[in-house]
Amino acid sequence: MSALEDLVDRVAVADVVAGLAHAQDDRDWAALRRLFADEVLLDLSTHHFGRPPTTMAAADLVELARGVLTGFDCTHHAASNLLVRLSGDEAECRTHMVAYHHVPAEPGVVDHCTMRGYWRLGLRKVGGRWLITHWTVMRTGPWEGSPDAYALAAARSAARP
Repeated sequence: MSALEDLVDRVAVADVVAGLAHAQDDRDWAALRRLFADEVLLDLSTHHFGRPPTTMAAADLVELARGVLTGFDCTHHAASNLLVRLSGDEAECRTHMVAYHHVPAEPGVVDHCTMRGYWRLGLRKVGGRWLITHWTVMRTGPWEGSPDAYALAAARSAARP
């Protein structure tokens, strides 16, 4: 691989990472789906959900994200410090992540939570496009606010038609 091809692939992977953050914050579910291979290994085992790693269809992953995120009034996913490793048509990317989530709540109830950690993404180049095949959300710091905001958001999402 030439230095120029390497640079082009690194920029393309960075665009996928930015797209992952923006699509969630914009609630752009079609854009979110376009970032994933048909099957994705999702690992939330260190997140507060405590789910074991699961391979799922990309459409199901997008529905999971929609079900979680639509209950929040706003989210803000900020990715930084990308570390990209390329190996042919495979790539790994680790990026620091700060994810803020806000949901309306009754007075006295903590209405937000912020997760600090990183995303570890596995990607594969398919048809000239980099697609996510593995997504790990690794929480490395304490919560700011309360992770119970997720339960408030889930109840709010479930109540919507």
